[in-house]
Amino acid sequence: MIAGAAALAIGIAGVFNRASAEVVTVSPLDPALGFNLFVEGDTALAEHEIEGPVATGGDLVVQGLYEVDVHGAADFVYGDDAEPSALVVGGGIDYGRSTEDGIVRVLNGGYVKIGDLTGSEVINTDENNASVDTRVVPEGEGYEGSPRIELTVTQPEDSVESSPIDFGTAFSTMRSNSATLAACQNTVTMTDSRDWGQPVAKGEVQPGQQIFIELTAGQTNVLNVTGEDLNNMADLTFIDQPSADTPLLINVDTSAAGGVFDWDVAPQAGISGQQAPYILWNFNDATDLTIAGGDTVEGSIYAPNADFTDLSITNVEGQIVAANAQIGTVSDNSGEIHHYPFEAELTCDTEVDPSPTTDEPTTDEPTTDQPTTDHPTTDEPTTEAPTSGAPTTADSVVPSDIGTDGQRTPAGLSTTGASLTGLGIAALVLVAGGTAALVASRRRNRSTE
Repeated sequence: MIAGAAALAIGIAGVFNRASAEVVTVSPLDPALGFNLFVEGDTALAEHEIEGPVATGGDLVVQGLYEVDVHGAADFVYGDDAEPSALVVGGGIDYGRSTEDGIVRVLNGGYVKIGDLTGSEVINTDENNASVDTRVVPEGEGYEGSPRIELTVTQPEDSVESSPIDFGTAFSTMRSNSATLAACQNTVTMTDSRDWGQPVAKGEVQPGQQIFIELTAGQTNVLNVTGEDLNNMADLTFIDQPSADTPLLINVDTSAAGGVFDWDVAPQAGISGQQAPYILWNFNDATDLTIAGGDTVEGSIYAPNADFTDLSITNVEGQIVAANAQIGTVSDNSGEIHHYPFEAELTCDTEVDPSPTTDEPTTDEPTTDQPTTDHPTTDEPTTEAPTSGAPTTADSVVPSDIGTDGQRTPAGLSTTGASLTGLGIAALVLVAGGTAALVASRRRNRSTE
């Protein structure tokens, strides 16, 4: 009878206290306003080009010849401006960290916005007072002064000094988005070959291993991996291609390295820039992310908590979001950043633990209404009660201990929150009820003898 009560308790607990899944929908790159590179703090541009616009909330450091908005993709128009802003700097130009010959060239007629022009001068006429393309140079050094920002349009001087983007709000939203997406349940299985391959779990990719993934059409696909997994892959082969209604979210866990990750990018076979707008690499826990080498990154890099450094001569095909950014160095060419803005909405299930106080009965009821241990242990033989039917192994979920805080720890299992607490309570109520009924029955039998 006790065993039956315990089994029933298990069933009830499973129905009423199973962890639930919350469906979330996120458009992660919306706050980045279409910028190809969107940075909360400082950005250093060294080598060598980005096809779309750039926005940085801190200072701009000019360390080489770097071209911005090569494909004329800027579409952020501020106020009554005649042209979109291709370069937005929330702070100023940091001449101290810039190189003497550094030049940032803003192409295709894009405007520049700089929040603080202290130490800088905006010039749009030459020594003959003729109208020329606007330049921002160190104060007092003239039109050819450097380091500098060069435009390919004459921009009104009074429209340069402004800070039109609220980077703080944007990054608060994106950090929340990143954390939400990091909790998405995995839906994509890695395998070690294309057909009937053996599954490879997160954290189990071996060095040099070829990994295949198959996507489910018509839904957001979620692949959760570790940073070590990425670096161990010989390549990542896509059996199916991501699309607008079949996007891929890749959550990268870098906790084993304390959030510091040097990424040697594996080839992504089966996809190209056409699929990049539907792939998001989410580095939620990364604080220092470097692309050290390897192949092109297909998709957007979402690292709102990380200092991002690009030292690879290969490309990034997508948007980049970071806390601070170093794009190339004086001695390292960073390759190109191609303008493939993220275009998908992501929907996934995140596991939510139920509250331990709202869905389960309180601990007062089963401990006050049921018989205490004094009667069954003193009036009845303890060996007559059935014992073999109740689970007694380490896998048992029958409560074996009640702590001073009223929580029950199942025998052989660690407590995992509300679900096990509720399970213990439900089982205890039913077991105690069964015990009481058994004792009462025996007493009636004795009274009739």
